Amino acid sequence: MKRTWLILVSVFLVSACSESGSNSLSYPLLDCDPLVPDFCGYPFPSNVYTVQDSTTATGRRVRFGEEMLRGNDSRPWDHSDGFSAGTSILVFLPGASGDELGGPADIDQSLSESSPTILLDAETGELVPHFAEIDALARNAGERSTMIRPVVRLRDNARYIVAFRNLTNDDGEVIGATDAFAALRDETESSDESVEARRALYEDLFAKLEAKGWARDNIQIAWDFNTASDANNTRWLEHMRDTAFGLIEADGGFKYTITEAEASADEEAIDPENIAYRIFGTFKVPLFMSSPEAGSLLLLDENDMPMVNPDMPWADIPFEVLIPQSAIETAAPIIEYGHGLFGEKEQIESSHFRSFMNEYNYIFVGTDLQGMSDPDVDAVIDALNSGQFSSAQTMWDRLHQGFLNHLVLLRMMKTTFSEDEMFGQYVKGDEAYYHGISQGGIMGSVILALSNDIERGALGVMGMPYSLLVFRSVDFDQFLTLIRLFYPDRRTNQLLIGMAQMPWDRVEPMGYAHHVVENTLPDVNPKEVLMRSAIGDHQVTTLAAHILARTMGAPLLDSGLQDAGIRDQPWGLTTVDSTESGNFYIELDFGLPGEPLCNVPPEGICEDPHEYPRRREASRKQLDEFLRNGTGTNHCLVDDADEEPAVADGVCSFPSLSGCTNETEETVEALCMPN
Repeated sequence: MKRTWLILVSVFLVSACSESGSNSLSYPLLDCDPLVPDFCGYPFPSNVYTVQDSTTATGRRVRFGEEMLRGNDSRPWDHSDGFSAGTSILVFLPGASGDELGGPADIDQSLSESSPTILLDAETGELVPHFAEIDALARNAGERSTMIRPVVRLRDNARYIVAFRNLTNDDGEVIGATDAFAALRDETESSDESVEARRALYEDLFAKLEAKGWARDNIQIAWDFNTASDANNTRWLEHMRDTAFGLIEADGGFKYTITEAEASADEEAIDPENIAYRIFGTFKVPLFMSSPEAGSLLLLDENDMPMVNPDMPWADIPFEVLIPQSAIETAAPIIEYGHGLFGEKEQIESSHFRSFMNEYNYIFVGTDLQGMSDPDVDAVIDALNSGQFSSAQTMWDRLHQGFLNHLVLLRMMKTTFSEDEMFGQYVKGDEAYYHGISQGGIMGSVILALSNDIERGALGVMGMPYSLLVFRSVDFDQFLTLIRLFYPDRRTNQLLIGMAQMPWDRVEPMGYAHHVVENTLPDVNPKEVLMRSAIGDHQVTTLAAHILARTMGAPLLDSGLQDAGIRDQPWGLTTVDSTESGNFYIELDFGLPGEPLCNVPPEGICEDPHEYPRRREASRKQLDEFLRNGTGTNHCLVDDADEEPAVADGVCSFPSLSGCTNETEETVEALCMPN
């Protein structure tokens, strides 16, 4: 009787605290959680890895313990006031077969009354759509994580409850709860202090689950976590942008130096037919890093805000400009280009870009995205080779400077460069756009959210977040191989990438995409955005593209694939025939069977269509029309002179490019077979 009375009092106290926000709930600080005694760090994310902190927007601060960190430095996570809004949700249920989990092909399962998983917004009571799966990369059942992936961006500074029920092992037997969780669920005694400390918390948690029809007795494990605040993700880059622009203005404006200018008449001109001038130079940007070199780190002041390097306050950043022949007659608008994974500014020299510039009259300008550009590859590899995953902090830190450089470059092009004595006459300085491909398509959301110099942007073969992308992309094999040298347990691989999403949010779409179209950051204009992907892409899965499209509220532009029976309707996207303005997402087919329905890359499945969408004449027409007018039109017609005939008018399918064989379907299925 006494114990029941104490529980009732505790429920009242927790409920009372909950009225003022989830941060008032009480959590023990744990290094390893006995809810999952077999693996330190699971379940993840969880509020037991946080402490109260009145100085943060959420009232909490993340604090990982030494055993959970596995020898890593805590610095990449020390400034986080919660977990990612696009987090991997991870747990280990020994022996779980995953037979009950619908995976990415059955997102509706997560919203059904019979769902074996739930992701619940604790404040609104809304179910969060998601898919659940077992780690197909695990070498054995003992390393097999059970994972939930939200397919929409979670709310900032919000509490979420996660639970599993009725999962079975390979023999069809329902998996039992651990001792710690059983004690919380069944209200039995426990000698574990962390269990006793969570009695009231779990009464609140179970009450919310029971309100959604989840019987307490059937729950195998449950926990909760808080997402980080919006400011946690955006404040550093906003501060750097505003500080830098103020310093540049005080220094007399945006400054650049042309180091080389190649004219079409020169003997080694790149493409005289299309390009009138190829220009190389440097522009001045305030430096917030410990040095301008790869491997450097952000400098933070006493308020934990980025500060300008006192010993080297300015950096000279290389850039390249291509002016097409067409601009000699009519001044051309500017396109700032975002390069591919660990690429470089010289990617604007691609032949199909050169012909596009001249045919449609655009000037392309590019600079390396520091942090994830060619000079950073060795720094990231060296960091991972050190055996400390946290050393990858240089990548997340340098990306802040990389984005700042892009913002400064575009403003410089629109102002001082457009007034250049020799080349300014060819530049239409009042008209500028963004066009990014692959990594540039992914990261373009950050630039669009922060820049007031762009009206529209095009994001090619894009998606978010990186923690979803990395295991489903062939591009990350070399990095994951290095991680596994030091962290061979596949559960640790999943945990580290899940943890990495938190600092990534400060420099990738998960922290910014919801500010691009609506709810814009202060003094930034809303943007119109074209998004485009390739079905079966080996490098960027369309699952990630769909999350980005949903986040921006973009409809699916009809490319004929659904009516032709080539592609199922992407979950949560509505289809439109065309758009007069706003945003849209379009998919192109190249004869591939789609992505594997598990967390592996489609390695070896036909030809990678990653490069194909941008090269279609229909895509070039669509891009030009969108950038100039904001309209979205399907240009996939059988009478395109230079194109392979599509299946029918308006069907964006080019199957002869696939390279597929009759065995392709079986190969895709084999990728998801347990190891």
